[in-house]
Amino acid sequence: MTANYPDDGHIAPSPLRALRRFARTQPIEQASAEHCELCGEVLASEHRHLLDLSSRACLCACNACTLLFAGERQQARYRAIPRRVLLLSDFQLDEAQWEALMLPVNMVYIFHTAQGARAFYPSPAGAMESLLGLEQWQGILAANPVLEEMEEDVEALLINRVREQHEYYLAPIDACYQLVGKIRLHWRGLSGGQEAWEKIRAFFERLRAQATIYTRPIGSPTDGGEQPCQS
Repeated sequence: MTANYPDDGHIAPSPLRALRRFARTQPIEQASAEHCELCGEVLASEHRHLLDLSSRACLCACNACTLLFAGERQQARYRAIPRRVLLLSDFQLDEAQWEALMLPVNMVYIFHTAQGARAFYPSPAGAMESLLGLEQWQGILAANPVLEEMEEDVEALLINRVREQHEYYLAPIDACYQLVGKIRLHWRGLSGGQEAWEKIRAFFERLRAQATIYTRPIGSPTDGGEQPCQS
């Protein structure tokens, strides 16, 4: 914070004068910059996040603090949120499976915890949880083994089936939170309004640009190819 000192007309000793000059000339950006929520270090605009496992809130973090909580550590309160984004180009989800999720909107993100899978969809009121049956989730997992690689709590299956889009991502949980925040902030009325839909379109364009395209390996059990005989 910039400090202002009264000018009493006296010549201040050199160290004090330097301190006053330093305080008066600190850039505004320094005071308004984001800081690591664990150690207080100033952060760049692009920085990592940690997930508080008790509240499921995202915390801004510096690289050093992120490394402390990398990986799935038992008893840790925080977990580092990874950065990888996969566009699942041959994701298997038929209409019956989608309808069985009984969602009021065509977007959802699903992640798994130690207690099981949880599904949330974005709404003007924030993230709303939808009940996800074990049988439903097991069916999606069986058809898409890549989901077994999701890091518990901090990665999610993000599904976008809005306006003829059928996109499926393995995405960081903070990206899902960002989508929820954009909809909550910009949605107007029943239809959302042009600004909200522009924000949604821009979000998925950016996510698509960040993503690595994932195609299931040839010969995997659900690739549609010839299967080995079982005796």
